[in-house]
Order: sequence, then C-alpha cells, then structure tokens
Amino acid sequence: MEAGELLAEAQKAVHEIAEPDWKALALSKIAQAMAQVDRQQASSLLDDALRFVRQIRDQSWQFSVLLVVINAFAVVDHEQVNQLVEDLPSETMQVLALTDAAEKLAKNEKQKALQFLREAERIASSIVDEDGRAEALSVVAEAWAVLDVEQALKTALRIRRFSDRAAALAGIARVLTESNKTLAKAIAEDAMKLLRQVRDEEERAMVLDDLVEVVSKLDPQQAIALVDMFPFPERKAVALSVIAQSLAQSDPAKAMDLLNYAAELAQRVRDPDRQASAWRSIAAAMAILDVEQALKWAKQISDPDWRNWTLGDIAAAIANRSVDEALKIALQIEDVEERSSALADIAIALAQSDIESALTIARKIPDAFYRAQALSEIAQISQGRFSQ
Repeated sequence: MEAGELLAEAQKAVHEIAEPDWKALALSKIAQAMAQVDRQQASSLLDDALRFVRQIRDQSWQFSVLLVVINAFAVVDHEQVNQLVEDLPSETMQVLALTDAAEKLAKNEKQKALQFLREAERIASSIVDEDGRAEALSVVAEAWAVLDVEQALKTALRIRRFSDRAAALAGIARVLTESNKTLAKAIAEDAMKLLRQVRDEEERAMVLDDLVEVVSKLDPQQAIALVDMFPFPERKAVALSVIAQSLAQSDPAKAMDLLNYAAELAQRVRDPDRQASAWRSIAAAMAILDVEQALKWAKQISDPDWRNWTLGDIAAAIANRSVDEALKIALQIEDVEERSSALADIAIALAQSDIESALTIARKIPDAFYRAQALSEIAQISQGRFSQ
C-alpha cells in the first residue's frame, strides 16, 4: 500500500478523536509524514492543527501542543515557523521552538537550520533572568552540536551556572556519541569536573541523569562509577538500568547483576511514585534479558497507571524479538489509551521487517490517536523503502 493511502487512512482516524489537543497532535504527526508525499496538503493539515490548538483551554498545555505543531511546520513551511515563534509568550519557548526546528532541518536544510539557531542564540542571550538565560543557552548549545561542535562548545562556555554548563556539555557529548566517541568522552569528562562544583542535590542528580546516559555508551565501567555520586536511591536505580541496557548485548551477566542491585535499591524507596518510577525503568531494561522477571517486577507495582506504563515499556522492549509475546503483554494493559500506545509501538517496530503484519496490528488499535500515529509512522517507513 502506498504512503498516501495510509496517510488518508490516518486522517480518517482523526475524525474519531473528540479532544482538540489530541486532534492537533495527531494532525501534526500525519503532516510530517505527508510532507514527503504532498507538501501543500501537509501545510493544510497543520493549519487545521492550529485551529484545534486555539480550542485548548489549559494555557500551559496549549503552548506545549503549539510547540509540537511548530516543530512539524519546520519540514513544511519555514516562514510559518518564524511567524508562530514571534507569537510565543516567552523567550524560553521561542528558543525551544527554534532549536527543535533547527535540529529537525539539520540534515537536509542546513542553511535554514543555521538561521534558526543563530536567532535562538540571540534570543537566549537577551534573557534578563540569569537562570533563565543559562537554561536557554544550554538548549542552544546542544542544538549547535548537531551542526557545529566548535560553536556548541563556545556557547556552552558562555553559561555561568555550573549545573547548566555541565548539562550543556553532557548534551553535546550525547550528540557526538555515534560520530566521534573520543571527543564525546573528553567533553563528558569536562562535564564531570564541573559537576563536582554543583552543590544542590536535585541539580546534581539531573546532570548525572544525562551523564550516565552518555557515558554508558562510551565507557560503561566509568558510568557505573558515576552512580555512586547520586544523592537519591531511586535515581541510582534508574541509572543502573540505563547502564544495564547498554551492556545487555555485550555483557548480559554484568547487566543482570546491575539490575538486581537496582531492584534492591528500589525496594528501599519509600515514596510510592518514586519507587514505581524506578521499577518502571528496571523492568523495561530487564525485559531485554528476562521477560518473566521483568513482568514479576511490573506486576508488583500497586498503582495501576505506573503498572500499565511499565507493561507498555516491556512490550515495546521485546517487540523486535517476539511480536506475539509483545502483543500478549500489551493486551494485559487495563487502560485502553495505554494499551493503544503499546500496540502502536509494536506495530511501528514490526513495520521495519513486515509492513503488512504491522498494518494488521495498527488497524486494530482502539484509541484513534495512537492508530493515526502508527499509520503515519508506517507510511514514513514505507515511503523510505520506496525512495531507496
């Protein structure tokens, strides 16, 4: 089936969605896929998405959805991006919109991406509040890393607050993990040095979250050493699960040891939400190694929302390995929306190898938003194969 037909099917699913926010999000997803087929129609879909955004009553959620729509416009209509960014209520939001657009365009339209990034840095530099300026420059620095590492490092050095500069360096290192591991490791080590000067526990934990993710791909043993720097047991448990995922293929025995230790830490956490969050990360990582153990950990979570989210993560983690088993787990999810999300993840994963079977799953997704999302993703995968 051609991509255009699948996208027409996705648009029909949008008619079943009642809420304007989910309609806008679904149309944004479809439009990004449609841009490869019919740019004019993609622009029309995003105009409709904007119309639905204006109907969202909660202002902060409205602006969050608007950022998604602006990001979709980046591949459809550059001028519209500029106009929409001007109407955003804060410099921070303008920076987020422009950096997201730049990253989206970095591969195929570098000059436009550079234009967006220069404007984002200009706006970030104009922010009067020092904390706000530091956070905005950190976002800009990471976005620069996709296009110009030297400029990314220059921007990071302009950030005075240690935690934000360390976060920016960790973000730059993350971008470089695939293309230049040596440079990525050196930049991550600079971030670690800055981290020692961060006194606030929450700020330190946030930077450590980023660093563990990066360093686990470069030097898992060094990442394990970072875990001891976490001030909170639930964050330690999550960090260990991240490292275990990196080691799952190369050293499964070590990965298993780390996850069992993470489980011990999770059992000591008293706050139920923090504990459930830790179990979610640990179980999703364990699914790569031992599905039965992952399910045992998931099913001991008492809160139904956290349990459903965890089951969805487990299903997604094994979708490439065993579609039947992933479907069996997804169907145990009680909440229709979360079950639909898991089924969408499975369909999208399966589409890499078997588009027809993926479509069979996608068309049975009960929630229309996730059905539209899955059909859009499958259309893009189909279009990518056709273009090759």
